[in-house]
Amino acid sequence: MGLLLLLVTTRPLWADAGHKLFLTFDDGPREGTRAILEVLTREQVPGTFFLVGEHFINAHRKETWRMLQASPLVQIGNHSMTHAHERYREFYADPEGMLADFAKNNDVLGFRNPPYPTRLPSRIDWRFDDRYVSEHTYPTGRNDEIPEGIAKLFANGFVLYGWDVEWQKSGRRNALEGVDTLFARIRSRFVSEQSVKPGKVVVLMHDFHFDTGPAIEQLSRLIRLGKREGYRFGLMRDY
Repeated sequence: MGLLLLLVTTRPLWADAGHKLFLTFDDGPREGTRAILEVLTREQVPGTFFLVGEHFINAHRKETWRMLQASPLVQIGNHSMTHAHERYREFYADPEGMLADFAKNNDVLGFRNPPYPTRLPSRIDWRFDDRYVSEHTYPTGRNDEIPEGIAKLFANGFVLYGWDVEWQKSGRRNALEGVDTLFARIRSRFVSEQSVKPGKVVVLMHDFHFDTGPAIEQLSRLIRLGKREGYRFGLMRDY
């Protein structure tokens, strides 16, 4: 008489050991940056912070930057010197000005040797190898007509990373959307392979959204859900 062995697992059928989640945080250093770092440290997962040079406005924020630099869980990226001062049309119409802006932030961040991990302000553009994917063809299209500013940045060692899913604010309370809603969108990207790199999903968040206790708890819960789902976490240098 044979013995029937049943293998019980808590991993969902759609989870894959190769699925990798990239947590990225824009616009720091801000008031929520240290709280994010505390969560990453507690949960022992990595995160990539795209920093704005003009946000290094006081000693507290400079100390926050030093804390990011000291963490083995953190990668720092260039998010421009000025964030275009919110005048994006003018910013992107001036390729030489774009290049100068990002180069100045390299000096602030201490970047000396390419490739320079970079994210454009308020635009989804990917240029990290021989492909270019823009917000107009996102997430799976291809655009062979590369804007001059993007071409200049890439030619000067800047590799550009966009995102697959953004954690947005919504509703009358202007609060972050629920973790379950966000996680369903992340899972959908994995299942449908509708991301710039199948099996890899990049999540965009903004530091200033995490300056309150409830938001920090949401971030912790998101990470725990990812672990439960069997996802691995990575830095953009490993994308």
